[in-house]
Amino acid sequence: MSQQPSRVLYLPPGVAAAAPQAVAIPGLPFDRNFFQNILPQAIQSFCTQVECGVPVVELLTVDGTTHFVNGISGVSDQWVALHTSELDHEHVKQVFVPYQTIFRVEVHPAENERRHRLGFLLGAPRPMSVSTGPDAPAVPPVNEKPRAAAKKVSAGR
Repeated sequence: MSQQPSRVLYLPPGVAAAAPQAVAIPGLPFDRNFFQNILPQAIQSFCTQVECGVPVVELLTVDGTTHFVNGISGVSDQWVALHTSELDHEHVKQVFVPYQTIFRVEVHPAENERRHRLGFLLGAPRPMSVSTGPDAPAVPPVNEKPRAAAKKVSAGR
C-alpha cells in the first residue's frame, strides 16, 4: 500500500491562504437596468422599512472613490451619469461612471442634518436613457435653441 505525500504549504505569520475563486456570473451587477429600474425602487423600499427622511446613497468605485449620489441623470449601455455631492464642498457636480468601475452601492439614512445635502432626492424623475450604438439618433443639446441661418453679406459694402 503506497501513500501519496501530503502537500503542506507553510505561509509566513499573518498571511492566510486565498479562498477558492467563486464562479463569475456573466455580466455586470451594476448596469443600465440596475440604475434605471432597481436602485430607485430599492431606495424607496429601504426608506419605508427604516426611518430615513433623507437616504444617503454611496457609490464606491474600484479606484477607491466614494460618490455621494443625489440623483441619476442618465444611463447608457456603458456608463451612468450621476449628480453627486462631496463632504467638503457645497456644490453639486455631475460625473459619468463606467459600469465596470463600480465596486459597491450602499444606502443608509443620513446621520445628521449636516449630511442631508449628500442625500438622494426621492421622487426625482426617471433617468434619461441614452443610446450609444452606431444607429443611435443624435441627442440634441439641452436648453439650446436652433441657430438661425447665417445672413449673406455682399462683398461690395
